[in-house]
Amino acid sequence: MRIVYCAQFHDLSGYGIAARGYLKSLDSVLQSSDEIELKLYSTIVNKDKSLSNDYKNLIEKYEFKGDEEIDEWVNGEYLFIWHMPPAMVAFSDDKFKPSPGCSASVKKLLRHSTANISLSVWETNALPKEYVRTYEYFQPDAVITSSKWNQEVIGKHVPTYVVPHLIEQPDSKSEEIKLPFSLQDKFVMLSISQWTLRKGFDKLLQAYISEFGSNDDVLLLIKTYPGPETGGSIEPIKREIKFYRDSIRIKNKVNNIALLASFLPSEQINWLYDNSDMFALLTRGEGFSLPIAESLMREKPVLVPKEGGHIDYIHPESSFYVDGVWDTCVSIMPPYDIDGEWFECYVKDVRAKMREAYNCWKEGSLKKKGQIGKSHILESGYDLKSVGQSFLKVSKEVFNSKKNKTKIADLKSKMALQSSLQDKIKVLHNSYEGETCYILNCGPSLNEIPESELREKLKDKLVFSVKQAYEKFSDITDFHFFNCANLAPLKGEGFFQEHYQYDKEVITIASSNYSAGTRWSPYQKYDAFFKVPIRTEINNEFIVKTKEFDKYVINDHLERPCGPGIMYETVIYMALHLGVKKIVALGWDLSYNDPKSLKEYKHFYGETENLFNRGDILSWEITETREASKDLYKWLKNKGVELELVSTQSTLYKEIPRVGL
Repeated sequence: MRIVYCAQFHDLSGYGIAARGYLKSLDSVLQSSDEIELKLYSTIVNKDKSLSNDYKNLIEKYEFKGDEEIDEWVNGEYLFIWHMPPAMVAFSDDKFKPSPGCSASVKKLLRHSTANISLSVWETNALPKEYVRTYEYFQPDAVITSSKWNQEVIGKHVPTYVVPHLIEQPDSKSEEIKLPFSLQDKFVMLSISQWTLRKGFDKLLQAYISEFGSNDDVLLLIKTYPGPETGGSIEPIKREIKFYRDSIRIKNKVNNIALLASFLPSEQINWLYDNSDMFALLTRGEGFSLPIAESLMREKPVLVPKEGGHIDYIHPESSFYVDGVWDTCVSIMPPYDIDGEWFECYVKDVRAKMREAYNCWKEGSLKKKGQIGKSHILESGYDLKSVGQSFLKVSKEVFNSKKNKTKIADLKSKMALQSSLQDKIKVLHNSYEGETCYILNCGPSLNEIPESELREKLKDKLVFSVKQAYEKFSDITDFHFFNCANLAPLKGEGFFQEHYQYDKEVITIASSNYSAGTRWSPYQKYDAFFKVPIRTEINNEFIVKTKEFDKYVINDHLERPCGPGIMYETVIYMALHLGVKKIVALGWDLSYNDPKSLKEYKHFYGETENLFNRGDILSWEITETREASKDLYKWLKNKGVELELVSTQSTLYKEIPRVGL
């Protein structure tokens, strides 16, 4: 599998830091695997001039070297991952620098990809119109985001997966900052972030000054830098701090707020973490928040909102969660708009949680909370290997799913060009060699697994649906099998009525004891039709009785046996024809009570009274079919094909493995 990962690898930004973390995680996994070929393409917005040599070398290891290399890739199959604010993909070629030595190629790489994934985060509970429109226009096959909260928000528009940001062990290097005051014997609350409305410094100041404005044993240490909302100047920051200090009415005010409003080397940032007692950030919205994660890894408990993307990696005992309310997002910064809501912390509750933390500090229990926070992260899959494996797992799932659907469309098109059944079937031979085929049958056990779970598990797999199982799971079906018994009722009005309607690319295999169309609507679509002998004309030579399975391998013999039953006639044989190495059947149950009439026979959809050409059951049919499954299982095994069942109700041969999805 080939992956092109496009991101701000060279940049000084949150997206740049996250991209380098993902890259580092991927590299840790790819070093021991040759299954994935990775290439990087950079969009450079604001280059990080202090980028370490380790990161420079890592980027250079995978980055495209020039247009000739890009052209070579776009002529083959690959997954394109674009990691940036979604709307940026529309203008990145025009506004930003490409990878060194390359021409602007973001749209080119996206346009020629086999499948594409947007990798992004967001900070309110609704995607802005620009993002929604971007997804509508560029149609990503999926989105990767960093938190469950973001998955809920983005997943309303595009299938969305969670791959968390990398949270590394903290760097031990530390460099003291010469401050004009002492941090000894003080309860130090540290807050680190760019100064923007979203980060909630206004709420932090209001609560802190109200609760501790008169305490000389408490210090709020704000490490920030000016953003667009302050015009790139620190003066508005100073004025805002002064405004709250002057306007909040408390007695005996002391100067216990320290502002560090400039960029500092990482060694000095580490020193700030090490010399603080708690981290505080009342952000109105976070997709993930690396500063919160970094503070926990420094064994500092956190004072944070109880809602947002940061909740995933925080142990409740390491945090002081602040209550609040979801309220209209009012911001001058695009693309934030009033259709979204962000989380407004209650100042009253911030004060209470600050006081609780202060009391813990006084009694000596605060450090324990920080230790719990770090241990929790270390045990929760935010390390290099776990993040890298998760990233690749999602990439493979999305790519294989898209490739699989593209393959179905391609096979269907090739079959349509053939006039004979033999040539149509030849198109399919070994087209899924070595893969696993999942068969959804109509037994009652098909209802045992929640539909959402089954869809999630099988959406990128090769799926056969038998008869009405297609109507339940049409969205994940690749091959649909039906015959002339128990057909679904006709659908549509007037002409062109069909029993089964197909709104996506599905290969349909039909079969009947009569000529095609005799027993169903003449407008019913299908891609291949197999004639099955009429049971009264075969001298009782049913396949479940003769067990001559080799005689009817499709590649050698187009003629079908009379099962009875579609599984023995076409379904299992087609799986074998496609070259699969494993067949996993769901809803292939039969019944322990050996029903002698159709009314006694159970299906996942209930009774059959309303079906078209209602079938019947021979008196011996269930018993013989059940017993023949032993020989079928062993025959498949001799051919190198495993048969497994996902059912607690199936009465087939007891040695057939019963498995979970």
